[in-house]
Amino acid sequence: MKRREFLKKTAAMVIFAPKTPNIFAQSTTSDKTGSIKRKPNIIFIITDDQSWDTLGYTGGDVHTPRIDLMARQGLIFNNANITSTVCSPSRYTCLTGRYPGRCQGPAFMRLHPYNKPTQVENSCELEKDKWNIAKLLKKNGYKTGFVGKSHLINHLWLEKNNWAKNGLLPYPQNADPKDPEVNKKMQHNHQKWCDAIKSYGFDYADGIYPANLRELHNDDLNVHNLDWTVEKAFKFMEQNRKNPFYLYFSTTLHHGPAPWSQDKGKFYTALNADPHMTGEGYVEKDFDILPSRKSVFERNAAAGKKRNMAFALWLDDGIGAILDKLKKLKIEKDTLIVFISDHGSFRHGKATLYDYGMKVPMIMYWPENIKPGQSYNEIIANIDFAPTIMDICGIKKPSNYHIDGLSFKNVINGSKKPIHQSLFGELGHSRCVKTRDWKYIAIRYPKAVQDKINRDEKFTNFTGQPPLDRPYLTRNSHLGYHATLVNPNIWQTDQLYDLKNDPEENINVYDRYPEIATEMKKMLKIHLDSFPDRPFGEFTTCKESGYKVAKMPDMKPKIKK
Repeated sequence: MKRREFLKKTAAMVIFAPKTPNIFAQSTTSDKTGSIKRKPNIIFIITDDQSWDTLGYTGGDVHTPRIDLMARQGLIFNNANITSTVCSPSRYTCLTGRYPGRCQGPAFMRLHPYNKPTQVENSCELEKDKWNIAKLLKKNGYKTGFVGKSHLINHLWLEKNNWAKNGLLPYPQNADPKDPEVNKKMQHNHQKWCDAIKSYGFDYADGIYPANLRELHNDDLNVHNLDWTVEKAFKFMEQNRKNPFYLYFSTTLHHGPAPWSQDKGKFYTALNADPHMTGEGYVEKDFDILPSRKSVFERNAAAGKKRNMAFALWLDDGIGAILDKLKKLKIEKDTLIVFISDHGSFRHGKATLYDYGMKVPMIMYWPENIKPGQSYNEIIANIDFAPTIMDICGIKKPSNYHIDGLSFKNVINGSKKPIHQSLFGELGHSRCVKTRDWKYIAIRYPKAVQDKINRDEKFTNFTGQPPLDRPYLTRNSHLGYHATLVNPNIWQTDQLYDLKNDPEENINVYDRYPEIATEMKKMLKIHLDSFPDRPFGEFTTCKESGYKVAKMPDMKPKIKK
């Protein structure tokens, strides 16, 4: 797009906010005769730390035949985005339709009182007194289920020193889950998490991982177990095959501990781990619902793929098992499946607002309701799931349910028109605005931090690294450290990227296109103005915003590789 055309288009974006489409039309599935059957089931599958190019259909050097077939027979989204690129805020938005910076959960509010800047990262929690999509569906006759990784509630419970006062039973890090007394404690803790999740709008919660595997605080349980979670999903589907249902299925793959490792040590996982080690401790039974783990290696090798990428086929087997189960229950035509990742991986963009973090693989699959072979190239985001599900299920949005997203039901019906002119993103001390062709990223620190930077004071680095000239974007220095290793522009105060010609965002063209940068900053301010109690540098006028940002050199941090 030429600069003049861009400026003309973006001026219209700034002046005219997009109108919310009608999300109140009733929607049901029907058979070939047109007879009304039932409201659709929704299965929302979310993977972890999976970059957009790590599936066969997106060009990844992996064997994922079932997911690729689902893509061919469904609707592919080529520019699906996550508005915050670490686990908790991404998942919060998927379930609420709100930007994570609007969170009012207890952990978030302790860190971010009103009129203070937010530093969005793994502090977002679902609120008990606010709507989420599961709670709304439940109120409207749906059965709702949650299986897999949470990282959405009770963040204080994740710290072992808080277990006893919250009713969780401690055990040593090296405790043996096969010990009956130890295992009894693990089962107790798992049930506590299941009960806690149910209170947020879920009829069923099982196969729960509180957050990442390490938050189980046990060496032997620090292993992925896809078989265990898929079996829990089967149980929910079997129980509710005659009712419309919503299932949030959250796998721990591809997050660490590294699923690509074939090491047999306790701290590594994937296909050679003990299949009896689960989020509820040691389980005696065998899980016979997926192809054998040995066969995963064999089929992966037969497809000509590297052995250390066999975990991708394992994930594919899990998705395929869910598809087969729907067919066996004779409800596959009644069920919309959404497949998406929570954000990209450490390899590039996790814990940044670059596209390798924000842009994720996404498929929607619904036999006889979504026409096969479709693709959509315009920008959408995880803020859009809640309104779209309401629209599809024919449910009216309550007046006190704040939603930032828009329904893309028309896209499911074949529309290629854009529903957004721009998207907002937030992570730590950074904010961004993205259009289809451009992205602007701003870094603004709270006044006290900026003053320290201006005085040339140093900041604590990740363990074993020299002090920093400015802090990482996130409080979590582990996330910040790995993000900086592969993103040399991450410290630059103002960044502009031409996504059409530089999709990997290697070249900051902020100084090259000042007029475009000005318009993008105006768009970012419009988004930020919708957060009246949250200052962000010169973009907002509420308390703490009135300070000047010193001219910062474009630097690469002093980091040992």
